[in-house]
Amino acid sequence: MGTDYRHLYGDAVAHRLEPGEAMLACSEAKRPHGLAPDPPPRPPEPAPGDGAKVAGMGLAGAALSGVEFVDNIGGGGPTDWLIRLLFGRAARGRLDSVAAGYVREVPTDAKLLVVVTDRRLMVLRIGRSNEIRPFGERRRPVVAAKLKPLWSVDRAEITGARRRWHRLHGARLRVMFRDASWLELTGPLCLGRRRAGELRDALRT
Repeated sequence: MGTDYRHLYGDAVAHRLEPGEAMLACSEAKRPHGLAPDPPPRPPEPAPGDGAKVAGMGLAGAALSGVEFVDNIGGGGPTDWLIRLLFGRAARGRLDSVAAGYVREVPTDAKLLVVVTDRRLMVLRIGRSNEIRPFGERRRPVVAAKLKPLWSVDRAEITGARRRWHRLHGARLRVMFRDASWLELTGPLCLGRRRAGELRDALRT
């Protein structure tokens, strides 16, 4: 039987909830490595001599250059094809999208707790533990001080969730948003198919 995350984190999460808010599901997870979206196409070059159009195209180009967000893995280098092959994408969306906020706030190297409540989706960082326990002994519940909120989004912004397969992990969870952006959660040792399915089902309720 796998780790009982509700036993481990239930009390600690309760301290992070709003009055009347209820936790529906939770799981340890990781933010996957992955490539940033491809840059948007540049606007066509204006005809020579049209000063107003040149200025307009310049402004459009500046705006488009900020449409994509940049992940911390993958920057157009020669190894990008390998990163895409192994890790896929962690998220996709415009700089002002919900998923872009997730990329900015949630690092890839952090141990995370993903919490679905009746009001929002939350991602918290799990602090390091100095607990020493005999082999086979049940893990002790985590105290609230060990959980640091990193990012959250209202349930109203979520349009769907699905468990998907990736070549390095058979239980990634993709969450889609109203602005057409999406993010993914992974964790080969902590987010298996059952837990990914629990998070998905909770997000669909």
